[in-house]
Amino acid sequence: MRWLSFVFAIFSVLFVARIAGAQQQAQVQVQVNATVETDRVELGDTLAYTLQISVQGRTSPSDPKPGSTNGFSVIGAGSSPMQMRMNMNGTPSEMNSLTTTWTLRAEKVGTFTLGPASGSVAGTRYSARAQRVTVVPRGQAGGQRQRGGSRGNSITIDPFGGGFGSLRGLLGMDDEPPQEALRPTGDPKLALDAPRGSTAFLHATVDKTRAVVGEQVTLNVYLYLDPYSNPGRASDVHEANANDFVKRSLIDDQANAPDMGTALVGGRIWSVKLIRKSALFPLRSGKLTIDPMSISFPQGGLGVRESEKLSVDVSDPPVAGRPPGYALGDVGDFSMQATVTPRAIEQDGAIGVSIELRGTGNLPSQLPMPVVPGVEWLEPTTREKVGAVSNDRFGGTRTFEYVVRLHNDGAIDLGEVRLPFYDADKRAYGVARASLGIVNVAKGLARDAGVEQPEPLLANMPKPRTALEKRGAESYLTDSPLYWAALFGSPIACVLAIVLGRSVRKMRERRAEAAPSPERIAKTRRAEAKAACEGDDAKAAIGSVARAVEAVVLAATGVNLRGASRTTAKSELEEAGVSEASATEALDILRACEDARFSPEGVSMADARSLWDRAEKVLSAIEGGRS
Repeated sequence: MRWLSFVFAIFSVLFVARIAGAQQQAQVQVQVNATVETDRVELGDTLAYTLQISVQGRTSPSDPKPGSTNGFSVIGAGSSPMQMRMNMNGTPSEMNSLTTTWTLRAEKVGTFTLGPASGSVAGTRYSARAQRVTVVPRGQAGGQRQRGGSRGNSITIDPFGGGFGSLRGLLGMDDEPPQEALRPTGDPKLALDAPRGSTAFLHATVDKTRAVVGEQVTLNVYLYLDPYSNPGRASDVHEANANDFVKRSLIDDQANAPDMGTALVGGRIWSVKLIRKSALFPLRSGKLTIDPMSISFPQGGLGVRESEKLSVDVSDPPVAGRPPGYALGDVGDFSMQATVTPRAIEQDGAIGVSIELRGTGNLPSQLPMPVVPGVEWLEPTTREKVGAVSNDRFGGTRTFEYVVRLHNDGAIDLGEVRLPFYDADKRAYGVARASLGIVNVAKGLARDAGVEQPEPLLANMPKPRTALEKRGAESYLTDSPLYWAALFGSPIACVLAIVLGRSVRKMRERRAEAAPSPERIAKTRRAEAKAACEGDDAKAAIGSVARAVEAVVLAATGVNLRGASRTTAKSELEEAGVSEASATEALDILRACEDARFSPEGVSMADARSLWDRAEKVLSAIEGGRS
């Protein structure tokens, strides 16, 4: 009978464990939803592929994977977890969700299957339905980009058949807020057939696609935001490069982007902000390109957003009617005013000539001065007040101040300053003039050539003595009060010096302990990074490498890289004497550390050690260049 009792006990334990496991599994309800931003995309364009896993229970989803991305390349990824506790009709409940977005670039033409994307919940992997996307050649999308929200596929996994709705359904909200709450309020030209990305995207325009060399082309870059989504804070800003243009900003404060209202995009309302407005002046003829501007939204998991790549056809101004002395690129509408002081001087003297150039366009940096015999024009100093003027034109005033030497005598006519220019609005040439007038120069007086007086020899010697002085009274060293002051004051001074020296030394030690120097911090951070890279915690090693790079750069150059944008940090490093290659490498290492620390795939110790090897080389170069 003993073996029967033993078998019964084992069966009871297994039965209770199975019931407990089933109850725990019943408490976990999983919803998996995968969407693509569009089902039709042009070759080279990007789209967002999003996976959302929601779990009703205390278990958190993890380890998201995109599945197959054949035909596309992954250029960015970001995850955003969320936890919510609710009390519905007196019953407490908890929901954990994880939203992951991969930014994909189309690399091949054809129809491809993405996914199925999947994630892990309590050791079990759940997959969403795969998505099909068609990639067409450039220019064949036909403006038919569709929002991925209309093509999303949801899979609800409930081991015991309960099921649950989306997060908005649990909260009693609609999946899509009503569009009647907003109306287009901005420029109708801001309306687009389809959005260029989910949640946020960039759109660039130029006011003209044909111009002449030197004519202003206005570049606008707009940021479109979904009013019902939050992309998070933008970072890693890359400006739109225009190497064949002179670029001038038309916005005083780029940090506070002007609000352009709302615009209709793909049948929905989007908020629009003007984040860049620049005047571009072409430097040569030909088909000149303007590179895209790009920003990232790592907090919202959107990846990189880029504006369009634009081009402008540039030609030379017409030859017909071109005045003599015209310099290619002097395009605008200019006027000049001159002031000459004084009007009467002596020969070989100097006068001051101030010429104020005013107008719209890219004001010339130098003027063609008249050539007059005996008149010497020295290098001018310039003052300027330029920026945005009426009708979004760039212009203002530039003042040239000359020192002019007059070597001939008589009434000297300084002539006229002429600046030929081309007015692109009127399609005609003009000439800005300023007459300098006449200066009266008196003939210099010749120096009096009298008899040269010889310089006396030994002029500073004392006068000859005519009699002997009387013997002075004798004095002794001990009769001087300074002798006794030195005799008794020296020991006291020594004691005071010792006490004062100790006090100063202690004060310096307390200061050093309270506020370690940047060099000391850099040395400590470097040792920490080296020790961390010899361990086995990859994320800790990546963080130590980033802190070491920031500390050593701060100690060597005085530039604080933490919190600064890439463009600002690079400019400050180059101003501090760091080469462009070293500055770029240091910033690339910091970006790689940040990407690795927040990568959903994790980071290996090999990657951490590789980043530390790169960091040691560039830090040695920065320290050597500053020594």
